[in-house]
Amino acid sequence: MNTERKAAEPFIGVTANMDGNKIDTQTIYSSYVDAMYHANAIPMILPIPDITLKESYGKLAERMISGVSGLFLTGGDDVSGLLYGEENLAFNGSFTEERDLFEIALCRAAAKQKKPILGVCRGIQLLNIAMGGTLFQDIAKQNPQKTLLLHGQQAPSYSGAHDVLLVPGSRAAALLAPDEPGAPRVTVNSFHHQAVKDAAPGFMASAAASDGIIEAIEPVDPQNGDMHPFTIGVQWHPERMWKLHAHARRLFSAFTEACRG
Repeated sequence: MNTERKAAEPFIGVTANMDGNKIDTQTIYSSYVDAMYHANAIPMILPIPDITLKESYGKLAERMISGVSGLFLTGGDDVSGLLYGEENLAFNGSFTEERDLFEIALCRAAAKQKKPILGVCRGIQLLNIAMGGTLFQDIAKQNPQKTLLLHGQQAPSYSGAHDVLLVPGSRAAALLAPDEPGAPRVTVNSFHHQAVKDAAPGFMASAAASDGIIEAIEPVDPQNGDMHPFTIGVQWHPERMWKLHAHARRLFSAFTEACRG
């Protein structure tokens, strides 16, 4: 990444994580912060308000988003199925109501204000739900007919686990594999058991693994849509790959440029 600091480094809002068993603590992995700094951006952590303020989440989110140039939705725990019209099944994991609700408010505020949005892992799932899509609560248990790839690797997080196939002509393909116009693909890491099931209205699956699991989403027609053209979610963790993988560096650099613009 560019090691020379630029004069107009954008402030980018980065979501915090909350453990369902430690709701008095909010955390963030340094890899998210480091990825932003090395992409010539300044990360601003967006803390989750107490659940007693949930009626004010929309207004608080609007104020927060108005003070940053873009929104980075980070990884973390599962998302409640109640938010996309399903009961929580036995294999759904830990989730926290305040994080789920506040991040949905942040996502919708960023879309309304036409600020760039990047979501990773849980972030793609949250983006999809906020815009009206659904999830697999557990990809293995809800796809027993498929021979799934490795979606929960034990290898170091900077290592790739499987390829993702990018839709030619999509923003994801242009950003991640600009020199492979025919059948673009990149190798990514993988740490998830949930995934996008139905892409939100107005969104397309712009990348998928060979087992059919959706790995990236973006607006179908970003130039004429109701949100910023740079709105993208990816299922992997590029913030853990950028030191060794050019496609991760390109993604963060493009996100920063979109926020600067």
